Amino acid sequence: MTGYIPTLAQAEELHHKIAPSKAAYDLIHTHCVIIATITRQLVRRQNALFVRRCTLPKDAPELTGKYGNDDSGNATAEANGFGLAAEGGGATGSNNGGDERFRGNHGADGDSARNTSDAVAGSANATNSAADAHVTPATLAQKHNGSAPINLIEATVPPIDGVRGGMVPPRLLDENLAVVGAMLHDIGTYLVLKHDGSDGEKLQFDGPNYILHGLRGYDWLLSQGVDESIAQFARNHTGVGLTREQVVAQGLPLPPADYVPMNLEQEVVMVADKYNSKSIPPRFLTAEAYARKARRFGAGNEQQWLDLVKKYGVPDIPALAKQFGMKLDE
Repeated sequence: MTGYIPTLAQAEELHHKIAPSKAAYDLIHTHCVIIATITRQLVRRQNALFVRRCTLPKDAPELTGKYGNDDSGNATAEANGFGLAAEGGGATGSNNGGDERFRGNHGADGDSARNTSDAVAGSANATNSAADAHVTPATLAQKHNGSAPINLIEATVPPIDGVRGGMVPPRLLDENLAVVGAMLHDIGTYLVLKHDGSDGEKLQFDGPNYILHGLRGYDWLLSQGVDESIAQFARNHTGVGLTREQVVAQGLPLPPADYVPMNLEQEVVMVADKYNSKSIPPRFLTAEAYARKARRFGAGNEQQWLDLVKKYGVPDIPALAKQFGMKLDE
């Protein structure tokens, strides 16, 4: 360890230190609070599935990945013992508890809380959604009405913190690490504002250079003495993972390198980030809404997202939109 792991209070201080205006702080800090809230929910769901892994039936969808009418299953689920791998090129991992390497494609990114800890810790009501990589997120979210051909709500493990579905992870996730990382993942967006609100003008991001916010946030956090393990949350959350190949092929203004999650904690923050946008005004996106965005970057990008939905489950985004008083894109 070469730096310090911030507490939530210290993460708050870092936001105040870098924010050029109250308007910028309100937009970006609130987004980070929301992503930290979703992250906590997803992590608790994952950890609950891990704890129950030995008591689940062998055909439980949390182990096999078979939700609803998905008969294709997961050929590697039994092999790795945790049902982590997903079909269609999704993220995979190992059961040794070490770092996982994930590959993905470039996609679009997803009022200040008075008390960050309280805001992050609060969880939404249970959702009626489940995860399946072979149907659309809209189908994932549909409620079973007795005649629906897909019984998507019949996950073995009931919803936890509003999250339904998901698959057993290869190890327990570090909730504190993930939540602190979520609070700081978008710290670099303060550094890509074309109009920062300091003189009262309307906030506006520098569109062509917005892609740099992850790397700039990473560098800034390191300059503040933050540990590499936290700074990487800023560097590695864009889209569903940005590879060297995409950087070069798309001519992006980034040093050619892989900007992909290096472990499960970074990946879960990347996933949570897709459910909320810093548009002005900000808004929430359902899994279906983000799938449409991902589709713009190709079918492979969309499938990566669907695999991640299947892996982590679906949070109750409508409840969160209501909680934070924001528009919902469905």
